[in-house]
Amino acid sequence: MKIHNSPTSTSDIKLSCKVCHESADGLHFGAPACRACAAFFRRTVQLNKKHSCAKNSQCYILSNIRNMCRSCRYGKCLSVGMKTSAVQQKRDQLGKREALRNIQNSHDDAAETPKPEPVLDRIFQAYKQLEESRKTVHNRKDNQIPKAICWEQIKDLFANEMSIVYTFLCKSFPGYATCPPDAKRAMFKNFFLPFTLIESSYLSYINDKPDIMIMPSGDFIDLLNFESYYNGEYEKFTKDQASSIFHNQFGMMKNSITFPLMAEKVDIYEFLFLISMLLLETDAEIDAGSSEAALKSRNSLIRDLLYYYTSRKVQDDPALRLGKILTLLPSIHRYSRKFQEYLEIKSLLNIYTLPRNLYDMFTPTS
Repeated sequence: MKIHNSPTSTSDIKLSCKVCHESADGLHFGAPACRACAAFFRRTVQLNKKHSCAKNSQCYILSNIRNMCRSCRYGKCLSVGMKTSAVQQKRDQLGKREALRNIQNSHDDAAETPKPEPVLDRIFQAYKQLEESRKTVHNRKDNQIPKAICWEQIKDLFANEMSIVYTFLCKSFPGYATCPPDAKRAMFKNFFLPFTLIESSYLSYINDKPDIMIMPSGDFIDLLNFESYYNGEYEKFTKDQASSIFHNQFGMMKNSITFPLMAEKVDIYEFLFLISMLLLETDAEIDAGSSEAALKSRNSLIRDLLYYYTSRKVQDDPALRLGKILTLLPSIHRYSRKFQEYLEIKSLLNIYTLPRNLYDMFTPTS
């Protein structure tokens, strides 16, 4: 795994912009940021610009809509640690020389650590390609304003997700692409539901919006307004019963996944590590060869994450941090099973049912 955060570095790991979550090219004013967000922050500070928000500072910032609200974008810059004082400090040549020395020292330290196979870097690149594919598959236009969607729209959304998520897995894990068909299907079935849940939770967390469930399309489920989810159609339930089902189903997700991600401040590489571990569960109904390959991939992921912690100096105690990240997996599994129970009940009652192929993919084999 290599780092590209400065011209003097010979490593090549790509950071994620803490503001819009696009690829960052290094630290800007105290926080990892892309050039666009860094330039926006610099202009705002140097020109003393004043921005206002028409939505009571409730906009969320994504890479494809980050120009939607300048006020919320600037607020996000500040909240992730970008410092207004650093805008002037960048002209200080002595400060630049000191920064270069720090970068060189960091590189020298990292060089002492044996470099594992760059698994996470490959997954990161595949995930960026997945995000680009989603713009086409979900017909997402630049600067399109996200909207609350209902359960009928969600069925089509995730039906379109299956093929591009499968492609993402094949690009991320060459060993998965060469597994026997039965093993690939079993692993995908075990992966797809928890992946959709943790990804939505992660997107909500990084956008500081725990009360919405952000979908792969960029739209969202409004967790505070169950009526928009049911679109006023409660089928065999009363309005109160529908409200109870909705809040039980999605309220538990916040407690089981979203809030723990927020509490640990999980970054993009840790998120990719978690979803990878979900795929590589060795208790899936797969052949011995595929199971052994999955175990080797899990070990490679652990080594790579530890190298990331050590080389980037992002954690004082890499082993302790790894342990904390791994402890997030059981709650993700528990909620995934609970969510599956809700799907099964709805299927038995023939209410809010999913198409058979999608329901099948949301049904783990183990």
